[in-house]
Amino acid sequence: MNLTILYGSATGNAEHIAKDLGESINEHKLPSCAFTSATVLEMDQFKRKKLFESWSSPPPSSSDGGNAKKYTKHALVAVCSTTGNGDAPENAGRFVRFIKRKPPATLSAAPMEHVAYAVLGLGDTNYDQFCASGNLIDRKLKEWGGTRAMPVACADEATGLEATVEPWVEGVLGKLEIACSAASSEETKGDDDAAVDATTLPKQLDEKLVVAEKETTTPVASKEVIAQEIAKESTTPLYVVYGSATGNAEHIAKEVAATYELYLKNPSFIGYFPSVICCELNEYKKKCLSQWETEPPLSTKHGVVIVCSTTGNADAPENSDRFVRWLKRKSTDATQPFKHCAYAVLALGDTNYDVFCATGKVIDKRMKELGGTRCCTVALADEATGLEEVVDPWTGSIIQKLAVECNGSTRIQGTVTPPPPTVAAPVAAAAAAAPPKTIVKETSSSSSSEEKKMEFDETIPAVSQSLSAGVATIRKMLSLLPKDIIPAVDNKSLPSMVSSLSSCELINDEELQGRERGNSIADNMTVSSGSSGFLYTLNKPYESTILGARYLTKTNAECAKKASQIFANPSTADEKIVEAKNLYNNHFPLATGDEVECTKNGKRVIEMTLSLPDDFTLEYQPGDSVGLIVPNTPEATNFILSMLQKNHGVLPSQKISVDSNHPITVEEAIGTTVDLCSPMKKKRLFMLSQFAADPEEALALRLLSSNEKGNDLFQRYVEDQNRTVIDILKEFPSCQQLITLEGLLGCLPAIPPRYYSVCSSPLADRQDKTGSYHLKVAFSVVDFLTPSVAEDPNSGRRVGGLATRYLECISSPFLNNSSGSIQGPTVQIFPKPTHEFRLPTNMATPLILIGPGTGIAPFIGFLSHRQAQISSLESFEAAETASEGTWRGGYELDPEELNLSKGDSTGLNLALDYVRKQQTGEIDLYFGCRYSDHDYLYEAELAAFKSTGILSNLYTAFSREHGKEKMYVQNVMQDKPECKQRLTEMILNKNASVYVCGDGNAMGKDVQQAIVNVLADKLESKQSALSYLDQMKTSGRFVLDIWS
Repeated sequence: MNLTILYGSATGNAEHIAKDLGESINEHKLPSCAFTSATVLEMDQFKRKKLFESWSSPPPSSSDGGNAKKYTKHALVAVCSTTGNGDAPENAGRFVRFIKRKPPATLSAAPMEHVAYAVLGLGDTNYDQFCASGNLIDRKLKEWGGTRAMPVACADEATGLEATVEPWVEGVLGKLEIACSAASSEETKGDDDAAVDATTLPKQLDEKLVVAEKETTTPVASKEVIAQEIAKESTTPLYVVYGSATGNAEHIAKEVAATYELYLKNPSFIGYFPSVICCELNEYKKKCLSQWETEPPLSTKHGVVIVCSTTGNADAPENSDRFVRWLKRKSTDATQPFKHCAYAVLALGDTNYDVFCATGKVIDKRMKELGGTRCCTVALADEATGLEEVVDPWTGSIIQKLAVECNGSTRIQGTVTPPPPTVAAPVAAAAAAAPPKTIVKETSSSSSSEEKKMEFDETIPAVSQSLSAGVATIRKMLSLLPKDIIPAVDNKSLPSMVSSLSSCELINDEELQGRERGNSIADNMTVSSGSSGFLYTLNKPYESTILGARYLTKTNAECAKKASQIFANPSTADEKIVEAKNLYNNHFPLATGDEVECTKNGKRVIEMTLSLPDDFTLEYQPGDSVGLIVPNTPEATNFILSMLQKNHGVLPSQKISVDSNHPITVEEAIGTTVDLCSPMKKKRLFMLSQFAADPEEALALRLLSSNEKGNDLFQRYVEDQNRTVIDILKEFPSCQQLITLEGLLGCLPAIPPRYYSVCSSPLADRQDKTGSYHLKVAFSVVDFLTPSVAEDPNSGRRVGGLATRYLECISSPFLNNSSGSIQGPTVQIFPKPTHEFRLPTNMATPLILIGPGTGIAPFIGFLSHRQAQISSLESFEAAETASEGTWRGGYELDPEELNLSKGDSTGLNLALDYVRKQQTGEIDLYFGCRYSDHDYLYEAELAAFKSTGILSNLYTAFSREHGKEKMYVQNVMQDKPECKQRLTEMILNKNASVYVCGDGNAMGKDVQQAIVNVLADKLESKQSALSYLDQMKTSGRFVLDIWS
């Protein structure tokens, strides 16, 4: 039996729900399903496909395979979103207008009498007409004679579509089968006439789903545990769940999980939790919830560790947003899902933002309100000052604290050393074979210790014999004599040693063929800001084509011309990147020649135009950012591949599975997954020390890793010089002999995405009529010299940004302003929406925009959008004037679309009146840079905005002008009388909204202090000014978008 699935979709969610359901049927993924095929169509295709004509009679006599059940009705599913305040999507408009009227004479009086149907409406409760289109379709299909198989389901994007969509998808086919069967006419009558309750149905479906999960996955405690009077071991795992945007929270969570798994391998370890589950917060329903809601025996509790970062101005990371929305729902309060849980929260944030660690704080607060037992106060780690200060002590003790709170205990019996991490497995064998050797010594520890460290015996030679460049440099920095030994460090000052991955296995051809990957409907639905939906994420990026690029700085493009010729050569892509990068290095010297010229050489800013999908499945708004995913440098990747092949016989083409994921080649794993190009962290250095066959190298790496004696050394040797894992392996070469593929992957974090502010407007893009849907981003090319240190022969090095140098190279043909057709390279991107950094909905709101350097980028998007809005208003008025003249044809309209109801015409008149009355507020912009003749970004565009009246005032500050005092935007704001008066008037008298964007190391705080100083003169005290600024932040009139 065939199922017809119609969808009306504006942002892509409804379309993908419909198509995923159809695919499940057509690919026979639902063996018990009565429907053998599905036809998926846009709603507006109903006429061309003659659907109503095909439904005019019962379906042909058929049965469900060998089943004798007969079907007397056609089956229809309608999935439709609602746009604006009750409008149908564009690809459903004709269908909705068609069924709103009485059936035409060409059809029967009840065209749907032979059809059973079910409707899923998608909407947003932030709008008054929630799910209006879905409710209308459901009602009209019933009025046209259809048999309602189940009440309309209304999914709310504001709280999470999946809460309604998932259970609806599970149940709709069974309901339709019953409604279509010959015996169903009486059975479904009650349901057919059921009242549609758009507010309670999602709750019922959600409750049904939770009950189903409980019935299928609730664990049974072992008899041995139940028989005990005191719980010595939990019946459920330790849950470590995370929400991560850049990878930090994910890696911390995985290290906590891996630490505990490590100790579980020790037979002498007595642990309360028998195993660990580590997953994203958005997987809570699939992997955690049924257990959390089940009461464990003997009044114990489930243990939950949560690590979550905060993005933007209090946004939850993309892989935790569903969980956070679920926590916030009022309906969740009634179930008290955490009443059987003890929990601890580690929140990551950045004090450059006012809403520091907001997501972690919300999770901690709501879990307590939802019945959870708080193990300890939420820990707040600050990225601006260094996460390690809070993270390391928290991770070192949290499992023990949680186990105690859960009525258990976690300890190591006696002083038996737990096994070293899997990454260090080769060390013992290799060390035993070659003196001087590294010895593992048992150390005493209290029962609460969670880690043991490797120690060295006294076989270190009395005189240094190491030929390592790294050891030589460390010895010079410490001013050691040849007879002196590199200082040993206490184990307590060393970080915990935990692998970043759970497993890494080589896959043969047979295993490769047997592995498949599948995605659920919910995995394909993520919610963006506002009412937009998109399909592309960090794990599923969009392959975007570079359509254009230009230098925003006054940078000579001659080098780009030469580099573009390189990309026309037949050499490999890696060879082209390396050659182009060397060309740029030679063309833009940073150390020789005029100092000002070298400074300008290192300051190159590029605007890049990137393609977007033609089907509008990746949408954005001014203020959003876009994430870019780039590979490691060819030099770094090839070094590691060569090392692995030489020392371990691992070929680049071999297939591996990391953490049980889909198999990829070793070359892919090294080139695109682990971060080879970021400065090393102490924890990673300590892990590398376990692979050092040379004992002095091991001592030096341990010293660099320590918090007691190695802080200054680590700063000077690693951080100041931006040393990466490649640098460490080259300068401590004995590590290369022992480190395996698994060890390397375990030592390193994933490559973090790079985020760039969008500097364009989708409204302006549509008006430019170029025929391509695109966005623009602006970024500074990271290119600098590290400090020169006399003791360090490898200091004073040129360091380039992994992403920005790569993007500059592949954009060379565009930077050269080459004429003719250019086949642009591709990059992987995904949207990163913001909920805060948005233009006010009221165009009359005055704006103060403060954006030094590349902080100007989103404001170019703001100004372009405002200009496009004004052009739209002018076009509306011009169209009204033109409509009063003579119509000269040229517009082909369906006669049905001219049939406007009285209500429709009234609405159009009201809309026209509203448009006529729209006013636009004043906009002041503050911009700062170093040199007015080099990095005055968007100078021409800003002048144009000023001349056309989009910008009311433009204030500039230049900090490196020859012969002039350094001037920054905060100086202009508070030192120039004109600016002080203007700021006071705009903020206090006109209620302007203030937006600040740029480098947050000091600028964000300095700008806020300048505003406080200016307002204090008028409000009579700094305290009053601070209170006023806080009120602005609370009301959304002061918004920050800054980065460290």
